[in-house]
Amino acid sequence: MGRSDRAMSIATVKHWLALVGALLLAFFVMPISVFAQEQPIAPRHDKLLAVYNLVASSPFTYTENEIDTYGERAVRLSGDARIHALWRVLYAYKTDQNESKLLAWHDRILKLAQKEDDTNLDLLARFMYQAYQSEIGDFKGFSDREWSAYLTTPNQALQSIVMIERIRYLQHFEQWADAIDLGDKLIVHLKAEGPDAEPVLEAAYQVTAFSLGAVGDYDAYANNMLAMAKLSQKNAFFSQKLDMVYDLALWAAHENDMPVAEQFQKLHTDYVNKYNVEDLKTWDEFLCATIEDQAQKYAAVRECLAESYVNKGIINNVLDVWKMRLLARAYADGTDTTKARFYLAKLRALPESMSPPDSSFDKRLQAYMLRADGRGNEAFDALDEWTRTQAAYYEKSRVDSVQGMYKALRKELDGKTAESRLLVKQVQMRNLLLGAAGLIALLLLVILVGGALWVFRMRRMQWHLRDAHEHAEAANAAKSRFLAVMSHELRTPLNGVLGMAQALKKNDLTESQREQVDILVDSGQTLLVLLNDVLDMSRIEAGKIELAPTPTTLKDMIERVINTYGSLLDGKDVMLRYELDENARAPMTFDVLRVYQCLSNLVSNALKFTEKGTVRILASATPREEGGYRVRVEVRDTGIGMSKATLDKLFEAFTQADAVTTRKYGGTGLGLNISRRLAELMGGSLSVTSEEGIGSVFVMTFEAGEVMAVPESEQPEMKSMPKHDDNADLPGMHILLVDDHPVNRKVARLFLEPFGFIITEAVDGQEALDLDMSRYDLVLMDLNMPRLGGLEATRIFRSQEPEGQHVPIVALTADAMHDQVEACYAAGMDAHIPKPIIMDTLIDTVAGLLRLKEDQPDAKAEVA
Repeated sequence: MGRSDRAMSIATVKHWLALVGALLLAFFVMPISVFAQEQPIAPRHDKLLAVYNLVASSPFTYTENEIDTYGERAVRLSGDARIHALWRVLYAYKTDQNESKLLAWHDRILKLAQKEDDTNLDLLARFMYQAYQSEIGDFKGFSDREWSAYLTTPNQALQSIVMIERIRYLQHFEQWADAIDLGDKLIVHLKAEGPDAEPVLEAAYQVTAFSLGAVGDYDAYANNMLAMAKLSQKNAFFSQKLDMVYDLALWAAHENDMPVAEQFQKLHTDYVNKYNVEDLKTWDEFLCATIEDQAQKYAAVRECLAESYVNKGIINNVLDVWKMRLLARAYADGTDTTKARFYLAKLRALPESMSPPDSSFDKRLQAYMLRADGRGNEAFDALDEWTRTQAAYYEKSRVDSVQGMYKALRKELDGKTAESRLLVKQVQMRNLLLGAAGLIALLLLVILVGGALWVFRMRRMQWHLRDAHEHAEAANAAKSRFLAVMSHELRTPLNGVLGMAQALKKNDLTESQREQVDILVDSGQTLLVLLNDVLDMSRIEAGKIELAPTPTTLKDMIERVINTYGSLLDGKDVMLRYELDENARAPMTFDVLRVYQCLSNLVSNALKFTEKGTVRILASATPREEGGYRVRVEVRDTGIGMSKATLDKLFEAFTQADAVTTRKYGGTGLGLNISRRLAELMGGSLSVTSEEGIGSVFVMTFEAGEVMAVPESEQPEMKSMPKHDDNADLPGMHILLVDDHPVNRKVARLFLEPFGFIITEAVDGQEALDLDMSRYDLVLMDLNMPRLGGLEATRIFRSQEPEGQHVPIVALTADAMHDQVEACYAAGMDAHIPKPIIMDTLIDTVAGLLRLKEDQPDAKAEVA
């Protein structure tokens, strides 16, 4: 089951100490339990001895960086062979709880999966790291839905890997019958998979052996460990082989087979000393002391721990607690009760989280110390009381073990009973047909043909299901590609429409012309909102929305929303108000963009459907025990309200109250659906209550992080971008405009030239490089262009850019997908402006970058 070589936390030693506790308990109650009777252990002794002979006959070799070296070879494999091999690497580091190495290989496999578009590799890396986090978090890292999804993954190799972790999960919650049943099925499946699956089969034998041992089926435990040992000769790393030896030594002692236990312990010590593995020496001390204690060689126990700092009364972790208990008993059973009392006092002084009170241990130790002090009668009474207590405790443990075995056997018996009933029915049918041999032959022929047709039909259904799955995946990929292409293709002409309209608004127009231009701008912006909503829906459904929490305050967020939508109050008898409780005024961290998007949708809808009255925003925050806040925002209106039928379908995509609502108020019906999904991604929810003619109340909750308190003057606020009215100091700046589309160049030129910028045009990245981009103050770069695209041109320029000089490069792209934006910054660009271009955004971005450059005079380039 694995042991950490590096971190001795409670989670790390939990399994081992439980095993040792069972071993010591069996020894304590031996005089009063069934262990006092003669036990038929010879067959198990032979099996354990066979395992020892097999392990001892195949020497272990310790090689530095053994796992990483194997991983380098595994990367070059393909298909299921690569999945199994890379799983070995992740499983080894997960078992050792070497988080840094596990995370490094997790990241590397994810990059390889992305490069090769291999979803199976991606799933392997993510699942194993999630399994590690779940294990160190007391196995709370998976929901039932996630388990169901992982266990039904189409790839058989991944299914087997998921089943290993599922068995460990069931063991943690002591669901032994289910764990054994799943382990048996997994072993049968893996045996048919061939040599590539042997590392997983080895792990399956190990985890199944642990389940069998937990319910007392030690014969089956020994059989599984023997099978595991055979596979480990060619499949296990050094640390995993040594873990197996450690396991077997403890179980041999648990079986009271001390000769074999001592052989395993000596083998473990020899390898630890031979290769001087410092991380394992403290475990080796503990194993040595445990085996000698079981053999009642108390002087040897003291010798095993002679070099340990525990001898001096120092305790650093839970493992040290158990070492000190062994020392205390070793001295109490000898003649030096002073040291026994010294260690007992140290143990009693520990916090309960590290060493819970153990009255049984204290009573037994006290009895032996009384005996050593010559107080025989008191010692006898104390030992008698301890014996009765332990007998009751052992009886309960025995009953629990029998119940676990009963559940496992009962489950298997139910399966066999169902098979037996089927056989009985078959025999009855055969007896009825004995008198008509010809008819039987005919029926058998019909059954045979029918069975063949049924098998063929089932296989055809399997093929159809596989094809349907592949088509669904292909359709999903095609949808993502379609949306990316359509985003680009729609934004390019929309850029021309909105760009020209914005430019026209700056001219002297008649009232009629200005009204027409305003309608053109509003229509284009409405189309842009619809396009962004559709893309948001696509990202949410694909699971590609990433939250970016930043420090801010709810007050600033709400005031920003009110300032944005205050213009909607013109001509309406409506008041827009907000209230915050004390906690809601504190600085906190959340995704500003997404919360603003949700709150904007709610406030916009409330104002749209309220002709008279009040729209109020009520915000509160409740501190959480684990840190941070649970934020609740209510948007109350006195509008037209909604019926129950409308509420039932309100959050469906592309859905509004009715056709009349759509005609009167407009909209796409996406806003509330997107807002609810975003709220759920932020750990919250979005709900509504409403009454026709009275109004509606929308309640959004989400989780926010806590930030350090800062002075009032330093509290974060929503800072507005500098307006282009302040750009009087920028005329004469040289800008290189790179775009293959003449309309896009025309739009950018119309926006920039009125502010005095000098524009030079290029039609692709190669022409921009030929013009020497370092001669310009700033470059506006499109991404998708013939000959040489914007990303490639930027990379080439940045690699050749003169030292000490930095020319700002701004991406202008019709592709607004998140991956494309990240690629811009990775290539060396300084900012990103999506198309259609908003004039204020373009001017403010260009002005901000040019002023930043002006602050660094040495970096400014002169244009010839």
